[in-house]
Amino acid sequence: MNTRTFILSAALCCLLPSCINSIVYNGSNKDLPDLTYGHTEAAIAMTADDGTSLKGWFFNRGAGTPLVVFYGGNAMNVGNFASIAAADPTRSYLLMNYRGYGGSEGEPSEEKLVADARQCIARARALAGGAPTPLALVGYSLGSAVAIQVAAAEKTDALVLICPFDSMTEVACNQVPFFPRILPMDSWNSASYAPGIACPVTIMRAQTDDIVPAESTDKLIQSFRTPPTIKVYPADHNTIFSCSGFTQDIMNALPLNQVTDVEEV
Repeated sequence: MNTRTFILSAALCCLLPSCINSIVYNGSNKDLPDLTYGHTEAAIAMTADDGTSLKGWFFNRGAGTPLVVFYGGNAMNVGNFASIAAADPTRSYLLMNYRGYGGSEGEPSEEKLVADARQCIARARALAGGAPTPLALVGYSLGSAVAIQVAAAEKTDALVLICPFDSMTEVACNQVPFFPRILPMDSWNSASYAPGIACPVTIMRAQTDDIVPAESTDKLIQSFRTPPTIKVYPADHNTIFSCSGFTQDIMNALPLNQVTDVEEV
């Protein structure tokens, strides 16, 4: 490490934790109002165990229907997935914005986001009637890391990961060589949780992902004890959603799929 790199690294380490937090979760600083995404009939607020108010959408299709939970990426309101949920009447869908994202209060952190996710699943199930139902988790980018940790802790029937990575620390180090492991940042080490997941896993990756290095996704794939189903799309990290067949591929990976034709979003 040369002198300039050392100085830069030391300066970063001296940043207040709140400053580093705003770098890691830069989406929490953006104006992403929930009303932009419509579907007010499904809007819901849930209160985390520490009193933090979390906002999002719950498309409640009643007892016995599979529950699908979407987790968004950084700089994203999870309401982007609302049109998919609204188009499928055969499943219940839960879309809750992370702390500090959309209409949700609070400050995000790895520990809190995972705890919130599990609490929201329990409350959605109670609202749907309380009976055990199949659970499917769909996570994009940062959301893939949330989904993996939830799947490792909850009985999950299907896991769909869009543009996932093995570790946020490794991705950061790849993009900025002097932004290394010494920083007090959330690591989101998905590769360490992957071996504990038993359900079918589908990985949807971009052919020219400009955010997550290909080797990062490769390392995650190798971490699962059962090889995931891999789908590759001719897109980059942010344009993968517009690829032909993308939405239908998500639907096909979910449990008890009864939808034969879903409009692409």
